[in-house]
Amino acid sequence: MSAKDTVQQFCDVMAKKDVELLRPLLADDVVYQNVGMPAVQGLDAVLDAVGGFFAIPCFAFETVNAVAEGDVVMNERLDMVAKSDGTPVGLPVMGTFVVRDGKITRWTDYWDMGLLQKLMSGEDAAALVPAPY
Repeated sequence: MSAKDTVQQFCDVMAKKDVELLRPLLADDVVYQNVGMPAVQGLDAVLDAVGGFFAIPCFAFETVNAVAEGDVVMNERLDMVAKSDGTPVGLPVMGTFVVRDGKITRWTDYWDMGLLQKLMSGEDAAALVPAPY
């Protein structure tokens, strides 16, 4: 499986909200970081962090674009979350992944907390979100 396929499988599995399905896709020494927040290191710590996402209703990754060069995969996503009333919103996220020996060793996400707060509050943020291709 290519690095790009591994990352896409990881993103697809996120919607199943089962960390054990993610375990075979992550290296034992994986590092996960949302830029601006401390990194999480190690398989169990990363799975614990990701498990916290699964409490969010409607949580899923929707890949918009993905490119790969060697072991590095970059994807543009909409990370789908639900507002308090259950209405789904898509937060634009850029992710960078490093895949070695078929497992993700590094996962870094870049997103805007201010935009997330606007989306969750119901503010009209349409002009702040990239238009569909």
